[in-house]
Amino acid sequence: MSRWVALATLLIAATAATASAHQKSVSYSKWTLSEGGATAQVKVSWLDLTSLPASQESDGPSLDGSGTIRYLEQHLLLQTAVGVCSPVAGSGVVLPSERGWTRVEWRVRCDGSPTALRSDLFRSLANHVHLATVLGSTETDLVLSSTSPTAAFDPLRLGPTQGGFLGFVALGVEHILTGWDHLAFLFLLIVIARRLREVVLLVTGFTVGHSITLGAAALGAVVPNPRAVEAVIAASILIVALENVNVERARGGFVLIGAALLLFAASASAGALPAFWGLALFTACYFALLRSFAGAGRLRWAIACLFGFVHGLGFSGVLLEQELPRAKLVAALFGFNLGVELGQLAVVAAIWPLLTWLRGRDYGASVVDATSVAGAALGTFSLVVRAFS
Repeated sequence: MSRWVALATLLIAATAATASAHQKSVSYSKWTLSEGGATAQVKVSWLDLTSLPASQESDGPSLDGSGTIRYLEQHLLLQTAVGVCSPVAGSGVVLPSERGWTRVEWRVRCDGSPTALRSDLFRSLANHVHLATVLGSTETDLVLSSTSPTAAFDPLRLGPTQGGFLGFVALGVEHILTGWDHLAFLFLLIVIARRLREVVLLVTGFTVGHSITLGAAALGAVVPNPRAVEAVIAASILIVALENVNVERARGGFVLIGAALLLFAASASAGALPAFWGLALFTACYFALLRSFAGAGRLRWAIACLFGFVHGLGFSGVLLEQELPRAKLVAALFGFNLGVELGQLAVVAAIWPLLTWLRGRDYGASVVDATSVAGAALGTFSLVVRAFS
């Protein structure tokens, strides 16, 4: 048992540093092409700007100054067949933007028609994604990341040769594979499953839940509170970890401790997040209801679907900030959700054979113990961080 606890401690240490970093690092730009050049409008978050080394500025990183414009001009490049478009001196200005973001504009001069866009922004952030829209007689969307920093397009048709729908599929895959909290929740759901049929039902429940709210949020039917969504996602990890312990070992005391933590978070942050009272009440009722069911899996589909609603709101953050028109948003939404599902299925396909092998060698209970300890600790830590951020 001790080696499994040690493994759990390692898992906690490996992920604790990113406990408040569910939201993918994303920046946005719109490029309006004109004769001999283009105008760029770029939007970056203050949090991402703080990751820049002090050497980028004469007196440290700036949130909205000339240093930020200079950095963006040097690391977000419009390219032609013969070279890189050059920024027009003195054209950079800071535009009004909402709190937490900096929006800037500048012009570039090009020798020839632009054919590609390259992003070297925030290379120290491994999961940074840049979403760009190129406007001409028509428009196209491009998705750039550390693994695909350059996206080409046809300057005559502005039809994407890299990005567009397939770019959003790739973004969805990358989002789920780098979203440790989604993966932790999914793993904790299936770790106590005994048959493949149970896994299929659980994954289906999670998919149904997050697909509904991802679409609703991206289409404007729901306006999520990001802080509340992030905190409840953390709580979902804690709740499922505690349920696993309860199902596997019937350790009611451990479950009561977890419920008490949720009640504490609810009371302490009631002014900012009153929804926590509802979460605490739900947790208490859910664990009370579990006592009426013998064996595992009777309510797992429902809990996967319910918390899938919340995870879907978390997924929607990447698309909401891009401000896509409704006609293009539907295609982006479908592609992104398809990518999430593909990444999710890949993770399950990789994990399930290993869990089956361990269970066949009587390690199943130890794996549940270790992952429950890791999940409960990680969920508690990230819940506190996000509730009191």
